[in-house]
Amino acid sequence: MRRLERATIRKILGGVLLLAGIVGFFVWYKFFRDVRVSYADEDENFKYGSIGNEGNTGIPYLIWRALPELCPQHLPGPGGYASLGLIYEGREVPIGISVRTIGFPRAAINCAFCHASAVRDGEGAPRRILLGSDAAQLDVEGYSRFLWACAADPRFSPDGVVEAIRRGGELSWIDEQIYRRILVPRTRRALLQQRDEMTAWMDAYLPSVGHRRPRWGRGRIEPFNPVKFGMLNLPVDETIGVADMMPIWQMPPSVQGNYAYHWDGLNDSLTEVANSSALGDGTTPSSIEPEEIQRIERWMTRAPAPRYPYAIDGALAEEGRRVYVKAGCADCHDVGGSRYRSVIPVDEKELRTDRFRVEMWTAEASEVYNRYAEGTAIDFDRFRSTRGYVATSLDGIWATGPYLHNGSVPTLWHLLSPSERPEVFYRGLDVVDRERVGFLHDAADAPELARKGLISRYDTREPGNGNKGHTYGAELPRDEKMALIEYMKTR
Repeated sequence: MRRLERATIRKILGGVLLLAGIVGFFVWYKFFRDVRVSYADEDENFKYGSIGNEGNTGIPYLIWRALPELCPQHLPGPGGYASLGLIYEGREVPIGISVRTIGFPRAAINCAFCHASAVRDGEGAPRRILLGSDAAQLDVEGYSRFLWACAADPRFSPDGVVEAIRRGGELSWIDEQIYRRILVPRTRRALLQQRDEMTAWMDAYLPSVGHRRPRWGRGRIEPFNPVKFGMLNLPVDETIGVADMMPIWQMPPSVQGNYAYHWDGLNDSLTEVANSSALGDGTTPSSIEPEEIQRIERWMTRAPAPRYPYAIDGALAEEGRRVYVKAGCADCHDVGGSRYRSVIPVDEKELRTDRFRVEMWTAEASEVYNRYAEGTAIDFDRFRSTRGYVATSLDGIWATGPYLHNGSVPTLWHLLSPSERPEVFYRGLDVVDRERVGFLHDAADAPELARKGLISRYDTREPGNGNKGHTYGAELPRDEKMALIEYMKTR
C-alpha cells in the first residue's frame, strides 16, 4: 500500500513538474524568446537592423502595423506612416523601423529613422533615397503625437485593435487572447504614460521667453532635453534644444578628441556619440548591443555622401572653388582646416546664430551623463558643455537643407545673403532647388500642405528658431556667391 502511495505521489509530482515545464516554456516562448535581427549587408542592417531597444520601447508589431488603419483621422493624410515622412521601399516596414521578436514581434526605431531621406527632380518624379542624411521630410514629433492620439482614442480598445489586426492577417485563438487581455491594454497604458511625461515639458509655456516651446516640424528634433528630463532625471527647465537632424555620412573618427560632434560639440568621441544616440532611441545600458552599434559607427565612417545628380557648370564651379579658398571657408569646413570640426564660439562676430541650443546642454547635464553608465560596457567620459557651434563638413551639402543648426535658412543662397532670409518658409518638401540649392520652400501649394500637416511652416520669430548670424560670405558680390554655390554642388 505504501509503495502504491509513493508511486502515486511520484506520478503526481511528475505531472506537476511536466505541467510547470509546459507553462514555463509557453511563457518563455510567447513573452521572452529573443530572435535577434541583423543583416549581412551593411546598408540593409543600417536601415532595418536592431540596436537593442525593442524590449524597452518597442511596440507590439501587429498593433503598430494596425494603428494607421485604426486611427487615420490622427494622420496628416493618406499613406499611413508615409504621410509622416517615413520612407517605404517595398517592405512591410519603412526604413528606420526594426522588427524583432522578443516573445512576440516588436517594432522600434533605429538610427536610420532620423538619418534617411528622399529627393526628387520634380513633382511626380521618382525618389532617390539617401542613407545617412538628415531626415528632412520626417516629422518625429508628429509620429509620437500620432501614437499618443491613437492610444487615447476610444477605438484603441481590445475589440478595435484586434479587429484591425485581423484585417491584416490571421490571429490564432491563443494570440488573440494575449493581445486582448495583455498587449493591447499594456501598450495603451505605456503610450499614454509616455504622452503625459513628454507633453508636460514639450507643451509648457516658458515665462522666460513669453512663448511655448516651438514645434519640431519636419526634419527637426529635440534630441537632448528628453534625455535630461527623462533618462538623467534632471529637473525640467526652460531651455530649448530643437535642432535640425544632421547627416552622418563620411563621419571622421576623432583621434584624442580632435573632432567635435553634434551641433554644439557636446562630445568629442564618435564611439560615445553612437552609444548615447542608441540610448536616446530607447536602449538601456543592459540592452544595448555594442557589436551592432560598432557596426553602425563603422558604417558612418564609410558611407559616402551623395553626389549632386544634376548638371554642374564646371568653369563656374572652379571659380567658386577659388572664392571658397579666398573667403576662408576651407579653414572651417575642410579636413585639415585649422577650425574643422572644432567649436566656434557663438559670440564670434560673424557667427552669432541662435543661442538656445548651446544654452540647453549644461555643465550639470554633462557631469550627470558622464556618470550615467559607470561600470558598464558603454561608460561615458567625454560629454561637455560648450558655448558655440561646430564647423561641420560640407560633404553632400546640396541634400542637407535647410541650413544652420536649427534649420532656419532654406537655401545656400539665403545663407550667403542674410538680408534676404525669409521670416516664414516651409519645410518638408523633397524637390531640389537647383538654383539656390536646398529644397523648395516657397511652392504655391506649400501653405495648404502645411495646414494639413503634410509639411511644416517654419516661423523664425519663435524662440529657438532665429535665422540671424553666420554672415561669412555675406559681402561677396552676387557673381561670386553664385560661383560659390555652384562649387558647393561638387562637394
